[in-house]
Amino acid sequence: MTKLLKSAAAAFIAVAMLAGCSQQQPAADETPAEPESSYEVTMGATVTDAGQYVDRMVINFGDDMKVSGVENDTFEVMMTSTVDYGAEKGNPYAYYDASKPLEVVKTEANGGVLTVYFNQTQAPTLTWLGEGRNYPAVLEFTVKQTKELTLSTKDGRELPFTGEYTCSATSYKDLDCPEVSAYTDVQDEINYQFHKGSNDKLIVFFHGNGEGDFPVKDTNNNIAQILANRGGAAWVTEAQDVFGDASVMCFQAPNMWYFAIKDNLLEPCYNEIQKVIEENGINPDEIYLSGASAGGFMSTRMIIAYPDLFKAAMINCPALDAANARSESDDAIPTDEELAQLLNSDTAIWLVQGETDSSVDPEECSKRIWNIITKDAEVTETHFDGDKGIASGFTTYETADNKYKLSLYETVDLAEVTGISGETRQGGKLKFAEDYDLDGEYTEVKYSDHWSWIYTLRNNPEAADGTHIWQWAVNSK
Repeated sequence: MTKLLKSAAAAFIAVAMLAGCSQQQPAADETPAEPESSYEVTMGATVTDAGQYVDRMVINFGDDMKVSGVENDTFEVMMTSTVDYGAEKGNPYAYYDASKPLEVVKTEANGGVLTVYFNQTQAPTLTWLGEGRNYPAVLEFTVKQTKELTLSTKDGRELPFTGEYTCSATSYKDLDCPEVSAYTDVQDEINYQFHKGSNDKLIVFFHGNGEGDFPVKDTNNNIAQILANRGGAAWVTEAQDVFGDASVMCFQAPNMWYFAIKDNLLEPCYNEIQKVIEENGINPDEIYLSGASAGGFMSTRMIIAYPDLFKAAMINCPALDAANARSESDDAIPTDEELAQLLNSDTAIWLVQGETDSSVDPEECSKRIWNIITKDAEVTETHFDGDKGIASGFTTYETADNKYKLSLYETVDLAEVTGISGETRQGGKLKFAEDYDLDGEYTEVKYSDHWSWIYTLRNNPEAADGTHIWQWAVNSK
């Protein structure tokens, strides 16, 4: 192939010279640039609302080349995803079909650099274990060029090109993902991912139950909490427009946050927070808390244990009702007396949940907390239509002093569901807007009515005066 390309290029130059065309010729001591026969590709990923997905491939043909003539079907990219912990192997994630090439949705050429974009819903980097954990998968990519593209050289030649490609990426560690690389892996008394910011604020995030470590296999992965959804990504990207370049801690439970009392997880988290405060010039009055599901449970437990630690807490679908069963303990769920201690805290609290939530019962979770902390308080309610980019409407309840708020999101596609305690009740879906095909147009997507944390991570919950949840947190007194 290389010999044929050289011959074609030489013939083209000879004909051009005979026709009197002016061609930029290489100097006598320069060798004309030629394509390589094989190129290493780089895979990139983005942490979406549904987790980290491989969504792009970058090929650098070199500074001496300009690439063109690339279409969506020029390349065929296959990915496999398997579990590898110990000697055991698993299967690809349930909604991932490894038998089909990744759907290419667009391509971009910039000089000699070509970026091929994939649909963001097709290639997850985590695999769901039967034991109920999101676990980093072993990845393998094959890249095949199915149509010619054109490489133009600086000396004016246009070279039709078909080559071979290799990809050495085998896990999330090998992917270009700025949201993940913003963090540093810290393994200490309790593990966490840490982003060192440049101001004196600190955001602490507690993940949901599916992102805990898996001690039975001694995986010690300390990564699923920032790969499984935007719980880690949002705080180091768009949230920085509100919080500034705040530092961020994303803890990982050694197993489950429901073991907070049983395994004494509260004190180690407190100790790690204090270390970060002391070592990074953090203002103790600028500590913000966020948690989702089991992490909402853990957030509630942290405020009870350390009432003066946090300035504001954004608590999503706090899974109080699951704690006793999951921890096989009788004292994991906070009592009414313990929840009443939240009133002795300076921490402002904004609760967010789907109004039905099939996974954890709002009546036993966010509404239970709300009823206790707002007893005898003046409460107003405001309804918001779902017409602001994220589709579900919601109602926000708030106290006159601005300290406590609750946003409940409307459910669609109602159906009978079985809750944690075995009772039958109403459940359904929440509506969102996503651009997973990267065409610049947002389309409606429906997720579990438990996934209300997406709204907080998109700064969607709103108060009657128009203040959104992140701005409220920063301005809380």
